[in-house]
Amino acid sequence: MPILHGTLLRPRSAEQCELVSGVWVRVADDGRVAEVSTEAIRGAEVIGDEGCWILPGFVDAHLHLPQWDHRGIDGLSLFDWHDRVVYPAEARCADGELAEEVAEAFVSALVACGTTTFAAFGSPFTEATDRAFQVFARRGCRAIFGKMLNDEHVPKELCEPSDQALDDSRNLAVRWHGAEQGRLSYAFSPRMPLCCSPKLMRGAAALAKMMGCYIQTHVAESQAEVRAVRQHFPEHLDDVDVFAEMGLLTPKTLLGHGVLLDQHQRKQVAATQTALVHCPTANVFLESGLMDYVAHRSAGIRMALGSSVAGGYELFMPQVAVQGLHTAKTIKVHALPRGSHAVPKPAEAWWVLTRGGAEALGLEDRVGAVEVGMEADCLVVRPEKWIAELSPEQRISALLYTLRPHQIEHVYIAGRRVGPGAVP
Repeated sequence: MPILHGTLLRPRSAEQCELVSGVWVRVADDGRVAEVSTEAIRGAEVIGDEGCWILPGFVDAHLHLPQWDHRGIDGLSLFDWHDRVVYPAEARCADGELAEEVAEAFVSALVACGTTTFAAFGSPFTEATDRAFQVFARRGCRAIFGKMLNDEHVPKELCEPSDQALDDSRNLAVRWHGAEQGRLSYAFSPRMPLCCSPKLMRGAAALAKMMGCYIQTHVAESQAEVRAVRQHFPEHLDDVDVFAEMGLLTPKTLLGHGVLLDQHQRKQVAATQTALVHCPTANVFLESGLMDYVAHRSAGIRMALGSSVAGGYELFMPQVAVQGLHTAKTIKVHALPRGSHAVPKPAEAWWVLTRGGAEALGLEDRVGAVEVGMEADCLVVRPEKWIAELSPEQRISALLYTLRPHQIEHVYIAGRRVGPGAVP
C-alpha cells in the first residue's frame, strides 16, 4: 500500500480546522490508516510531495443518479422541472443496459470530483437499481443508494403498485445492504409525500427499521411543494408532520433540502435525530429559496451537504459548500425575515464536506478524517502554489474557494486508488 505525503487538512469540529505540514500517512493492507507522522515513513511507494495536500474524501449526501447528465437545464420551476427533466431521465433507465452505462459514467464523474461517500436516489426500476449496485461494488464505491419509491402522481411508466415496490426494495436490501465490507448500504427512498401513498410510506419505514437500512426523501423544498402537501394531506400540518406520522423520521433518515422548515419543524427533526441535507446550488438554481443552514444547525439538527444533482448543476462539493456560504451571506446582507444572519466560516464548510457529513450519515467511526484507525478515504491534491504563502486560516479559506477537480491527483477509498482517470 502507498505512503501519502503532503500537508494534511484536519477538520476537527465545526469551529476548528487544522493544517499540518510535512505529513506522512501510511495505509495498511486492510485499507485503514495505520500511521500519521511528521517523520518520514519509508518502505513503500510515496504518493505526493511538499506541494500536495492530503484531504479527507468528500461526502455528497443527496443526489440523483439517473439525472446526473441532465445538469444545468435552467428556466423551470420545481414541478415543471420534474415533468420535463426528472421523469424523462428516470424513464430511460427502464433499459437495464443503458442504466448500467449511466451508473458507470456517474461513478466516474463523482470520483473525478473527489467524492468518496455518497447517498443517491436511483430510478423506480429494480433492474437498474441492482445494476447500479453492481457498478458500485466493482468500482469500490462507498454508497448509500436505493430504488426510487412512488405509487401515485408520477407518469405511469414510473408508477408502481406499493406492494410490488416494497417487495422489490426489500429484496434489493437483502442483497446489498452491508455488502462489500460495509461500503454499500441500502436506502428506502420515497420520492416525496405527494408521490407516495400512506401505505407505501409506512411500509418503507417499517422495512427500513426491521432491516437497519437508511431512509432518504425530500422535505419543504419549495413554496409550491409545501402548499401542495397541505392540500393533499389536509389532516396534517405539513410534510414533516406527514413523515412523523408515517414513521419516516429516524436517526437513519436523510431529508433533502428543508428550505422552508420553521422553528417547530426544526424541533421535530432534531428530536428524532433525523439528518438534514443542505442543497444550496439546487435551492438557488430552481428558485426554491434560501435555506438557513445556521438556524437548522443551531436547533441541534445533524447537517450534511448535497449536490442534489441534477437540481443542482455542480458535482464538485467544495463549490457546493461555497454556494452554501454565499447563501448565508445573502441572508445576512439582505436581513431576510426569520434569517439567523450568521455566516459559517470556511472551517465549518470543510467540516460539513467531510467529517460532519460522515457524522450525519452515521459513518464517523469509519470515514471523514485521515486519522489512525479510519478507513483511508482520502484525496491527494495539488493546489496553486501561492496558497502556501498564506497564513493557515487564509490557506483553509483559499483552498475552499479555489480548488478545482483538475487539481485532484489521486482518490482513495478504503486504501484503494479509484481515480481520477482510468483506474480499474
